[in-house]
Amino acid sequence: LLFELIENFALEKSRKNGRPLVPLNEQMVCMFLYCYSRFSSRRVISDLELARQNKLINKTPHFNTVCNFFKKDEMTKILSQLIEITALPLRLVEEKIVIDSSGFSTSLYERWFDIRTQAVSRKRTWKKVHLSCGAKTHCIISVKVTPGTYGDSPELVPLIENTAKYFDMKEVSADKAYLSRLNLTKIAEKGAIPFIPFKSNSIMNQRGSRLWKQMWMFFYENQEEFMRHYHARSNVETTFSMLKRIYGNFLRIRNETGQINEILMKCLCHNLTVLVQESFELGIKID
Repeated sequence: LLFELIENFALEKSRKNGRPLVPLNEQMVCMFLYCYSRFSSRRVISDLELARQNKLINKTPHFNTVCNFFKKDEMTKILSQLIEITALPLRLVEEKIVIDSSGFSTSLYERWFDIRTQAVSRKRTWKKVHLSCGAKTHCIISVKVTPGTYGDSPELVPLIENTAKYFDMKEVSADKAYLSRLNLTKIAEKGAIPFIPFKSNSIMNQRGSRLWKQMWMFFYENQEEFMRHYHARSNVETTFSMLKRIYGNFLRIRNETGQINEILMKCLCHNLTVLVQESFELGIKID
């Protein structure tokens, strides 16, 4: 599936001086094996040598070169597109979309100052992954990586817009962190029903949003029915559990761009494994 996915990528332009550049599709193979195996860049070289012997790549790269592949800015857009493409075969079976975020820790530290205790400490930095996924197959449809301190609510609209390009959404479930009149309206504009629970201090005042008032009344007058639909949100926790248990919740690349690309490659590995499973379970032909 990976080779079918990247076979049409153009090769990088050659340069006049210095070593020849590694083709883009071979870079993707090296990055994939690095994340899929969870080996260090030194240990994964043995797998890359086996790949070279089987003519999957032309040359075994140096272990530092494997890490440098992740640090390229253009890889971010390419990996994001590949994640969206790998979700397309499942668009006919996914009608319930769930959204959430989770953190991935790094090897870097930053200074924290506690206002209450006036104490200075060092804590790990982390990246926050915002994603939308299918409630049935747990495929990742759209993903956005931000610094760990970013809020959740502003990221819902971009995720919904990317998901609505190819998926016919019927329901969208998210937790209270995504509750806002704008988010409810944007979900409804895409033809889906927003199931986002209201906070204890939320009031019925619509403030120009009729949908806010309708969902507020539905939430309090038919709470059992509302929670039955909202329960689909638990599937996004399953997706994050799969992602972290299989491919790790720790980022090994120290570069800012490299950390983003490492997370995106983990998501791509996840989607390819989901496609393999669903091709047997649902009988879907993957092309």
